Amino acid sequence: MRRIFLEDLTAAEIKISGEEARHLAYSLRAKRGDKIIAADGLGNCAVIELTDFDKETIKARRVGEIKKISVGEKKIVLADCLPKQNRFETIIEKATELGVEKIIPLISERTISRPKDKLERWRKIAKEAAEQCGRDTIPEVGEIRKLDDWLKEIFPLKEDWLFLFCWELEKETTVREVLSANEKSNIIVLIGPEGGFSEREVFEIKNAGGKSASLGKRILKTDTAAISVLAMINYEFM
Repeated sequence: MRRIFLEDLTAAEIKISGEEARHLAYSLRAKRGDKIIAADGLGNCAVIELTDFDKETIKARRVGEIKKISVGEKKIVLADCLPKQNRFETIIEKATELGVEKIIPLISERTISRPKDKLERWRKIAKEAAEQCGRDTIPEVGEIRKLDDWLKEIFPLKEDWLFLFCWELEKETTVREVLSANEKSNIIVLIGPEGGFSEREVFEIKNAGGKSASLGKRILKTDTAAISVLAMINYEFM
């Protein structure tokens, strides 16, 4: 069943407007009488029936009770040092599809990209990806932060969190080995920039509880590394 996100599921008459209405009418070719799942992005959903169409608005009514969605026990947070060009948009899209709960854009010593006014667009991409893949929640996309500031925020690490970071100079421990030995409920994944982490940053990351892991013999691009680790997590735990 098709799925959209709406802010309010409690109203007797639901009005869908803007991009959501255009998406339903033109992309999905929805028509009067169609039933779809509406979710509020916070873990609640309900079945609604489309009742009327005009140029800018689609009217609907709720035909089922609002239900609380059961969420998986394991939470995944992706902290990613911003890559060049627009590759962070791909990371947001694929991370959403792979079940990440929160995405944190970071700037480290070797980060080249310094995007401005992108947050609204990034959140829109996360919402559209969540609709496309049938998620009931939309991952939070946080404000851009400096790596050092973010490390201070998460330290000391909570007991039920595993903090994994990919490091090209790690030669002994693989991501698979770290995940296999993991008994924590939740996972933070940290991905570095194109130039890698500096020695000082690696020291600070480990000091904050990070466990370094290798993705193999090849040096992967930032977006490839992020998607690879998230796919491994899905394979191991989902």
